[in-house]
Amino acid sequence: MRRLMFFLVFIVPVAALAQEQRFELTPTVGYRWGGSVVLEENAFQPGVYDVDLATNGELGLRLGYLLTPALELELMFSWQNTELKDNHGFFGEEPAGTVPAEATGVLDTDVVTWQLGLVWHFMDGPTRPFVLIAAGQSMIDSETPLPDETVFTYGLGVGVKIEMSSRLGLLLEARFNRGETDENNSALVEWEHRDCVGTCSYTYRYDKSFSQGSLVAGLVIAF
Repeated sequence: MRRLMFFLVFIVPVAALAQEQRFELTPTVGYRWGGSVVLEENAFQPGVYDVDLATNGELGLRLGYLLTPALELELMFSWQNTELKDNHGFFGEEPAGTVPAEATGVLDTDVVTWQLGLVWHFMDGPTRPFVLIAAGQSMIDSETPLPDETVFTYGLGVGVKIEMSSRLGLLLEARFNRGETDENNSALVEWEHRDCVGTCSYTYRYDKSFSQGSLVAGLVIAF
């Protein structure tokens, strides 16, 4: 993947020197699903559980540079404000009681992703389908005891751009992102409760990988 990033950042732009410059700025809105973390419980329901992120919307922005009519170098940013799906009080709500019962937003989790990618428009004309490959980082920030995580990610996608005028177009895209998370990035929470044998504890951690899919639409502004 480091070789891919080197290729995208340093090698590919050389091919653009003899081409007419053209940029595309694309604000996007979308729908993102997937992603989970692990909770090891030694309290009321002992076991190891996968806890999923709730499917939610995302906002994003793309800046593209057309190297040729077919190839585009693209910087992508996206932000998803979601929460962990917790129906059993695994993250400190009652009955565990490690946060006040009236607290709000205790499961809120943000996933911020940026990637640098290469987009190939494999057909010319007013409707341009494309495939893409990208690499970058995702930052996971949660209000829960789960530690923050920054992970290297790669993305694969397909989509289409529909030209509405010489300056405006419509973007539709499906993308899959995957990163290798650190299983040792964990947090231990302990407390006393009459229903526990000894000390109650939750261990919050990541699995080996973190994967998400998304569907987005955007307005392409060419200049």
